[in-house]
Amino acid sequence: MKSVRLFGMCGLLSAAAAVSAAAPQDPKDPPGAKAPASTAQPGQVVPSTFRAFMVVDDRFPPKVSPPTSQDDRDPRDRTNKIHCLVCENGLSPVVAVFVGAKVDPKTLGADSGVGKLAAALNKIIPDYRAYKLGGFVTFLKIEGMPKVVTLTDTPQTTVELDAEYPDDEKRDAYATEVRDVANQAKAANVVFGLAPVKSKATDTWGIGPDDEVTVVIYNRLRVANRWTFKAADGPTDGQVKEIVAATEEMITGVKKSKD
Repeated sequence: MKSVRLFGMCGLLSAAAAVSAAAPQDPKDPPGAKAPASTAQPGQVVPSTFRAFMVVDDRFPPKVSPPTSQDDRDPRDRTNKIHCLVCENGLSPVVAVFVGAKVDPKTLGADSGVGKLAAALNKIIPDYRAYKLGGFVTFLKIEGMPKVVTLTDTPQTTVELDAEYPDDEKRDAYATEVRDVANQAKAANVVFGLAPVKSKATDTWGIGPDDEVTVVIYNRLRVANRWTFKAADGPTDGQVKEIVAATEEMITGVKKSKD
């Protein structure tokens, strides 16, 4: 059933992108002009799926603690698996955090902006359990050559796939660094993952090579807001509160008064 749901959500994303492209045009646009493709900007639909290697997924306590085998884990636990959290969360509200390749994970302790944001998300996710609020932090560190795969249909076609976790010889070192960030953040409700430095997904989500911390919040596959920060000084405590408040407003439709 899980695979059916994932395929369904991937199809829904494609349909949402098609609807966005067919949206009414600005009167200044010439007749027949197409809407610009979504790059996950506020007001746009989520442009694509986003596959990543799940380094830490502590959302579901193991059946046996501490787990000594895969059978001891909750079957929903995606740790050490390649997975798409965009597909999994579907129409539910999400806070997606992307940390760029130029950021050294070893600098992101509990007192860093990313660490504080993860801790803040960890706190509010249970408050909005009824809405199935999800949150994840994905580090863009994996490098490797794209792969060309031949599909066995008739006539045969080829598809170019982005590099993934198994393709980078430094993958285990990166995973250890990300695991350390997760352990310091103490954010069991937030998933921490690894994805390619550059891929079709990063392009469609509008994440550039110099973007250090990108935060995208969306609900019902429609982007509500987006921020970019330098990892050395952001997000600040005030910006973390701003992201949390915007997320709560996105979910409830109610704007909270400032402290």
